[in-house]
Amino acid sequence: MSNLNIKFKKILNDLEENIQNKDDLEYIKVQIFNLYNLFFDEINKIEESTSTKMETIAQRQAAMQERVENLENEIKSMEKELYIDEDSDFIITCPYCNNEIVVECEELKDEITCPECNNIIELDWGDDCEGHDGCGHDCSHCNNEEDEDM
Repeated sequence: MSNLNIKFKKILNDLEENIQNKDDLEYIKVQIFNLYNLFFDEINKIEESTSTKMETIAQRQAAMQERVENLENEIKSMEKELYIDEDSDFIITCPYCNNEIVVECEELKDEITCPECNNIIELDWGDDCEGHDGCGHDCSHCNNEEDEDM
């Protein structure tokens, strides 16, 4: 803005040097000053409008950021509930003797032997059996054809 003020003053000085009639000079200076004020009034309106819009955008952005953070927290909570932690252990109850067996996640096997009654327990982790569609296995996720005939 200071550069604009300097140029404005130079224009006024140039007018004073080149216009001899004092009444004409005064009239021209007043009109230029009025134009100058109109210009700055418009700039101030634009600046206020822009400032208001920027403030609204900042408020909306803060609200959106809060929503995103809430969603991220919900997702993290869901992940904790849904995903298996590598260090997690599963407790399996033997269907034969009701003994509780701790199975580490790293040891996920298709079957285990109960250390109490020595029966083999088939484990169903919900994975799809490859080639077991209607295979006759007692997998809970297989489509046992024998069940369809019954």
